[in-house]
Amino acid sequence: MGIFSLFKQKGIVAGEVVLRGVPQHEMYSVSLGLFRVSSAESPVLTDSTTPAGEWTDNQSVKESQEPDDKPLRFRFERPAGFYYLAISAIVYMRRNGKMFAQVERFFPMTQPCSITAGTVPEIRLEAVWPDIPLEELGSYGVFRPGQPPQLF
Repeated sequence: MGIFSLFKQKGIVAGEVVLRGVPQHEMYSVSLGLFRVSSAESPVLTDSTTPAGEWTDNQSVKESQEPDDKPLRFRFERPAGFYYLAISAIVYMRRNGKMFAQVERFFPMTQPCSITAGTVPEIRLEAVWPDIPLEELGSYGVFRPGQPPQLF
């Protein structure tokens, strides 16, 4: 089946990501998850309806080492069809001499976009960073350079 995917019509989706309310940070990264669905009427995706195992088609928009003023623009080619796009962002913060990473996922689309050959839909994905105090964030573990992670 893999060889036949070379002959499928492809299209391009392009646009920008706008993140508002990002806390004071040292750096951050942004990627998009693309989820193919069967039709324009496919139900809206949310964090609870999208299993972690389905986050397989991810594309970087901004790496953490890139400057914060880099425009969060994207342009991806995919087989023609309907897609939901979701934002995954990691903000790296230093508080009280320790580095923390806050990971957030956003599902800003209320309906899937249509990717077709010959057109380039421009999409604006907007998300507001949750205002959660650092001490109230969940913890999945501690990572120290040169040591295996300690997961909780």
